Amino acid sequence: MSFFYISDDASLDGWERSEDIALLVAGGDIDYDASPQLRERLADRIHGGARRLVLDLSKVTFIDSTAIGVLVGAVMRLHEEGGGSLAVVCEEENRRVLRIFEIAGVDSLIALHRSREEALLELTTAR
Repeated sequence: MSFFYISDDASLDGWERSEDIALLVAGGDIDYDASPQLRERLADRIHGGARRLVLDLSKVTFIDSTAIGVLVGAVMRLHEEGGGSLAVVCEEENRRVLRIFEIAGVDSLIALHRSREEALLELTTAR
Protein backbone atom coordinates (compact mmCIF):
# COMPACT_ATOMS: atom_id res chain seq x y z
CA MET A 1 0.00 0.00 0.00
CA SER A 2 1.36 3.41 -0.95
CA PHE A 3 1.45 6.58 1.13
CA PHE A 4 -1.63 8.83 0.76
CA TYR A 5 -3.35 11.48 2.82
CA ILE A 6 -6.31 13.79 2.41
CA SER A 7 -7.46 16.47 4.81
CA ASP A 8 -9.75 19.47 5.04
CA ASP A 9 -8.10 22.84 4.96
CA ALA A 10 -10.22 25.24 6.96
CA SER A 11 -8.11 28.26 6.06
CA LEU A 12 -9.26 30.02 2.96
CA ASP A 13 -6.49 32.62 3.35
CA GLY A 14 -8.40 35.86 2.93
CA TRP A 15 -11.32 34.38 1.00
CA GLU A 16 -14.82 34.83 2.35
CA ARG A 17 -16.06 31.70 4.05
CA SER A 18 -19.10 30.08 2.53
CA GLU A 19 -20.91 26.91 3.47
CA ASP A 20 -20.95 25.77 -0.13
CA ILE A 21 -17.13 25.94 -0.57
CA ALA A 22 -14.86 23.14 0.65
CA LEU A 23 -11.08 22.98 0.35
CA LEU A 24 -9.39 19.59 0.50
CA VAL A 25 -5.66 18.89 0.36
CA ALA A 26 -4.23 15.54 -0.77
CA GLY A 27 -0.72 14.21 -0.97
CA GLY A 28 1.21 11.07 -1.85
CA ASP A 29 0.01 8.49 -4.36
CA ILE A 30 -3.67 8.45 -5.32
CA ASP A 31 -4.01 4.98 -6.74
CA TYR A 32 -6.46 2.08 -6.65
CA ASP A 33 -5.95 1.65 -2.88
CA ALA A 34 -6.42 5.35 -2.06
CA SER A 35 -9.29 6.10 -4.45
CA PRO A 36 -12.08 4.86 -2.13
CA GLN A 37 -10.87 7.24 0.58
CA LEU A 38 -10.82 10.12 -1.93
CA ARG A 39 -14.33 9.20 -3.16
CA GLU A 40 -15.65 9.06 0.39
CA ARG A 41 -14.17 12.42 1.36
CA LEU A 42 -15.55 14.15 -1.73
CA ALA A 43 -18.98 12.55 -1.24
CA ASP A 44 -19.03 13.66 2.41
CA ARG A 45 -18.43 17.27 1.39
CA ILE A 46 -21.06 17.14 -1.36
CA HIS A 47 -23.63 15.55 0.99
CA GLY A 48 -22.70 18.22 3.55
CA GLY A 49 -23.79 20.97 1.17
CA ALA A 50 -20.55 21.94 -0.57
CA ARG A 51 -21.26 22.79 -4.20
CA ARG A 52 -17.89 24.34 -5.00
CA LEU A 53 -14.94 22.09 -4.18
CA VAL A 54 -11.25 22.88 -4.41
CA LEU A 55 -8.97 19.83 -4.33
CA ASP A 56 -5.32 20.75 -3.92
CA LEU A 57 -3.13 18.04 -5.48
CA SER A 58 0.12 20.02 -5.27
CA LYS A 59 1.69 17.38 -2.99
CA VAL A 60 0.42 14.39 -4.97
CA THR A 61 3.23 12.34 -6.47
CA PHE A 62 1.13 9.99 -8.59
CA ILE A 63 -2.49 9.68 -9.71
CA ASP A 64 -3.97 6.78 -11.65
CA SER A 65 -7.05 6.28 -13.81
CA THR A 66 -9.08 5.05 -10.84
CA ALA A 67 -8.60 8.38 -9.09
CA ILE A 68 -9.35 10.30 -12.29
CA GLY A 69 -12.61 8.34 -12.43
CA VAL A 70 -13.41 9.38 -8.86
CA LEU A 71 -12.87 13.04 -9.79
CA VAL A 72 -15.04 12.74 -12.91
CA GLY A 73 -17.74 11.09 -10.77
CA ALA A 74 -17.59 13.97 -8.29
CA VAL A 75 -17.93 16.51 -11.12
CA MET A 76 -20.95 14.66 -12.49
CA ARG A 77 -22.58 14.50 -9.06
CA LEU A 78 -21.97 18.23 -8.48
CA HIS A 79 -23.57 19.05 -11.84
CA GLU A 80 -26.57 16.85 -11.04
CA GLU A 81 -27.07 18.43 -7.62
CA GLY A 82 -27.40 22.04 -8.56
CA GLY A 83 -24.65 23.10 -10.91
CA GLY A 84 -21.69 22.80 -8.59
CA SER A 85 -18.08 22.54 -9.70
CA LEU A 86 -14.73 21.02 -8.83
CA ALA A 87 -11.48 22.92 -9.21
CA VAL A 88 -8.23 20.96 -8.99
CA VAL A 89 -4.98 22.64 -7.98
CA CYS A 90 -1.81 21.17 -9.40
CA GLU A 91 1.28 23.33 -9.56
CA GLU A 92 3.15 23.50 -12.84
CA GLU A 93 6.20 21.83 -11.26
CA ASN A 94 4.11 18.70 -10.76
CA ARG A 95 4.49 17.60 -14.39
CA ARG A 96 3.96 13.92 -13.62
CA VAL A 97 0.43 14.46 -12.30
CA LEU A 98 -0.44 17.07 -14.92
CA ARG A 99 0.60 14.60 -17.62
CA ILE A 100 -1.88 12.01 -16.31
CA PHE A 101 -4.72 14.54 -16.57
CA GLU A 102 -3.58 15.34 -20.10
CA ILE A 103 -3.43 11.66 -21.12
CA ALA A 104 -6.88 11.01 -19.59
CA GLY A 105 -8.32 13.88 -21.63
CA VAL A 106 -10.50 15.21 -18.82
CA ASP A 107 -9.33 18.80 -18.94
CA SER A 108 -12.67 19.89 -20.43
CA LEU A 109 -14.49 18.38 -17.42
CA ILE A 110 -12.07 19.13 -14.58
CA ALA A 111 -10.71 22.64 -14.23
CA LEU A 112 -6.97 22.56 -13.47
CA HIS A 113 -5.39 25.52 -11.69
CA ARG A 114 -1.82 26.43 -10.78
CA SER A 115 -2.70 27.80 -7.32
CA ARG A 116 -5.44 27.74 -4.69
CA GLU A 117 -5.97 31.45 -5.23
CA GLU A 118 -6.62 30.91 -8.94
CA ALA A 119 -9.07 28.08 -8.20
CA LEU A 120 -10.93 30.03 -5.52
CA LEU A 121 -11.14 33.08 -7.75
CA GLU A 122 -12.77 31.04 -10.51
CA LEU A 123 -15.22 29.39 -8.12
CA THR A 124 -16.26 32.63 -6.45
CA THR A 125 -16.70 34.59 -9.67
CA ALA A 126 -18.48 31.81 -11.60
CA ARG A 127 -21.52 31.76 -9.37
